[in-house]
This record gives sequence, C-alpha cells and structure tokens, in this order.
Amino acid sequence: MEIKEYQEQSSRTFAQIDNGILDDMHMILGMQTEVAEIADAFKKSIAYNKPLDLTNIKEEIGDVIWYIANMCNIYGWDLRDIMQTNIDKLKARYPEKFTTENALNRNLDVERKILER
Repeated sequence: MEIKEYQEQSSRTFAQIDNGILDDMHMILGMQTEVAEIADAFKKSIAYNKPLDLTNIKEEIGDVIWYIANMCNIYGWDLRDIMQTNIDKLKARYPEKFTTENALNRNLDVERKILER
C-alpha cells in the first residue's frame, strides 16, 4: 500500500471529536498507549523470559502509524512530506552516516531551515 493511500484510508476509521484540542489529545494519547504496549511486550520478554510476540508487536506498530496518519490528517499534512523532511534533516546532521561527534555537535540553525521549508 502506498503511504498516501494509507493516510486516506486511515481517516475512514477516525472517530472525530470535533474539538481541536480533544482530537489532538486523542491522537497523542493513542500513540502513547500503543508505544507502551510495544514496550510492555519487550519488558515481559526481558523480565519474565516470555517469548516476544512479533505478530502483536507488528500490530501495535500499525496502530502507532494509524494515529500518526490521522494526526497528519487533522492538520492537513502529507505524511510523505514529513518523511522526506525527516530524511533531509538527518542527511544534514549525518552527511555520511551516524557519528557520535555529529550527534553531539548539531547545527540546529540548518536543521530548523530544513524543517521550515
């Protein structure tokens, strides 16, 4: 499935509250809930030696993406543009590949200009 199609299809199951702040909070809390479910699966694997349920983890990642797509829909953002901007920012930060030096000495002015395009 293409990203644009996913973003459009995800809006079909979005329960809009019709209040900007509450719609935002619905998406933010939903993302937090799904990430917590992923973290809990890993915690149980580490602490209780429980096997990782990778099928469930993939499902939870899908749920995170659903919330992200719908947050983008609320603001009229194209998720593809956000993804490209993120890659552009990372290329500016790490021209060749990740280095600790580049991570510690970021040029925030350059990154901000990329984000504001």
